[in-house]
Amino acid sequence: MEETISLGELFEILRKRWLLILATTLAGFALAAGVTFFLITPKYSSSAEMIVQSKAENTNTNLQDVNANVLLINTYKDMILGDVVINDVQRELEQNYGQSLTKGELKSVISVNQSQNSQMFQIVATVDNPDHATDIANVTAQVFQSKATDVLNVNKVTITSAAQSNPTPVSPNNMLNVVIGGLLGLMIGVGLAFLLELLDKTVKDERFVTEELGLPILGDVNEMTKKELENGRMFQPAEVETIETTEQRESRRSRKRV
Repeated sequence: MEETISLGELFEILRKRWLLILATTLAGFALAAGVTFFLITPKYSSSAEMIVQSKAENTNTNLQDVNANVLLINTYKDMILGDVVINDVQRELEQNYGQSLTKGELKSVISVNQSQNSQMFQIVATVDNPDHATDIANVTAQVFQSKATDVLNVNKVTITSAAQSNPTPVSPNNMLNVVIGGLLGLMIGVGLAFLLELLDKTVKDERFVTEELGLPILGDVNEMTKKELENGRMFQPAEVETIETTEQRESRRSRKRV
């Protein structure tokens, strides 16, 4: 027989296990907050904005030139993250800023972003110190500016906006992490509530006796509070009247005649 459960029964399960659900939710909030604020290292980002103008036969800039410059940004990105730029950036940071980073570390913290259909692009550095992020972004932009005119045969490379130190971390998102932790704790609590209910094999109502066991209900006992039990208001069994059978009456009469 397929077992079904009503919406009311679902809410009753949640109501009965509300302390468990509350505990796991609070634990989720606390765990997420602890990891976010004490274990995850904040990351800071800083970006320098640039524009590159390619050499052309005439001085008039047309749409074709602009489209060509937009498509070349992928080439600029490859050059910025290539050894021809990274080697000089590494050397400059170590000599003038006291930052000792390997080429692999530099490539992992530097990215190039471009707005759609724009000749402008940003060199972004993301590390665990806002001042270091600013230094990395600016030095990378300056090295690329000096190298691009020779390597890429471009007319002009302009740093339109130098990187500025930003004390606000870009990661982690503290509020989002805490909310996610609380939601995960809530889901775990609800799951445990239903699991405990599933594993509970005690008889909870007469439906189990009639539907699962196929037995008739002979009677029921009302639930009593502790106070009622202490006051002695307990169920008193009814007096059972003795009914004589025909054989018992005949036996009694025969004994009298004797």
